Amino acid sequence: MVFARPGPVIDPTAGLYRKTTMNRIFAEHGTLDIHVEEYRGSAGRHDARRSNLFSRTNGFSFSDPCNGHLQTSTATTDKLGIRVGLVRSTGHEIDLTELNHTTVLLPMRGQLQARSRRAEHNCKPGAALLFGPNRRTTRAVCEDGERFDANVLLFPTAVLQANLDSQASEKTGDLLETGVSLQREDPAGLPFLKFCDFLSCAIMSGSAAVGDRRHLQSMEVLLIELYGEFISQLAATAGSREAVPAGARYVATAEEYMRANLTEPLTVSEIAAAIGVSPRSLQLAFREVRAAAPREILALMRLHLVHERLKSDKTSAGVTEIALECGVANIGRFAKCYRESFGEKPSTTRRRARSGSRAKR
Repeated sequence: MVFARPGPVIDPTAGLYRKTTMNRIFAEHGTLDIHVEEYRGSAGRHDARRSNLFSRTNGFSFSDPCNGHLQTSTATTDKLGIRVGLVRSTGHEIDLTELNHTTVLLPMRGQLQARSRRAEHNCKPGAALLFGPNRRTTRAVCEDGERFDANVLLFPTAVLQANLDSQASEKTGDLLETGVSLQREDPAGLPFLKFCDFLSCAIMSGSAAVGDRRHLQSMEVLLIELYGEFISQLAATAGSREAVPAGARYVATAEEYMRANLTEPLTVSEIAAAIGVSPRSLQLAFREVRAAAPREILALMRLHLVHERLKSDKTSAGVTEIALECGVANIGRFAKCYRESFGEKPSTTRRRARSGSRAKR
């Protein structure tokens, strides 16, 4: 359920007219606030230092000489502080400084032109831009008379550093400051970017996918894991640094730890620390031994745990509740994987188990 706070405040800010409202998504075990800001004005540079997305806006201008319009909607998750945004515009240019976040920009309509200290990028729908903390100029360009739309995600630097291998982080730091342009279908970033799109759209639409706070927190952890995998691959191609040797012993020990903690929102960093290796070493070990990421193996283990619970659980719990209790983060993806693995819908397994239980009475 979503409501809009009445009585939005309108105030002039350095030549711009700014209107703020707030929407609230009521979720089980908590709420999620979506802050909406609208700017209207004319062409010309404005010294608009306030921003609900970035650390600082150094300068701003509309492309439309008479009737510029920009709307930003933002929400911040409560577990890891990931900021999710939706930007809609008639065309604008922003000179900004971001100090504390890594930014993912995903244009859906129009194109995004960006310039950092050392590079220029041109990003259209089907591609993405990633920036670490830096100063940059971004220009939203509308095409064929349509507006510009983009999803934006900002990941706190402190959270990423806590969950990334330090060598991979150092190796990709300069690349991200310059900016990384990536096609969304590129295998290196496909899982991460697809989940960025999914989470952004789910939050901004008030989808049932974010209606349970536990589910949202699991999705946050999954998104950080996917980012870590992407950065590891980016680091591997960034230079000739020799890969860390990996072996079956790492994998066996990690899998033992996973099985003992399946219902917890585990990160690769936590698993690696528990068995005494670096996250990078663990990622490479799994790729070598299992031809899969640790996250994928963990998801498979949880899938089998759900299967056993659906067959044996004697309570009235439904499929979604059992899946969440088993640590599943992406419920939609879970149903598809379950059918592929066990040849039937999870609801069919649950219904058959209940029928069998009633028949024994």
